Amino acid sequence: MTTYKILVSSSASKEFKALQKKEQERIREKLKELAEDPHNKPNRLDTKKLSGDRHSYFRLRVGNYRVIYYLEEETIRVVRIAIRSDAYSWLD
Repeated sequence: MTTYKILVSSSASKEFKALQKKEQERIREKLKELAEDPHNKPNRLDTKKLSGDRHSYFRLRVGNYRVIYYLEEETIRVVRIAIRSDAYSWLD
């Protein structure tokens, strides 16, 4: 099984760096797990497909934070890392 590469957008990187170290580590660990199984076959990660026009977005739930991403070939492209209440507003 191929491990997917994770690319983080500049805005998501800024959001990540603004988090506390504990939250950063939790998100980093979940992204590593996601890279090993991006389609989440046994459904052990809390992921969900979101509706969108340009891409098929997914969200990864890590506590109160949401990581918004999409798959592109063998790459996971992270576009947003935000607290739940702010994570989806840009999709409208």
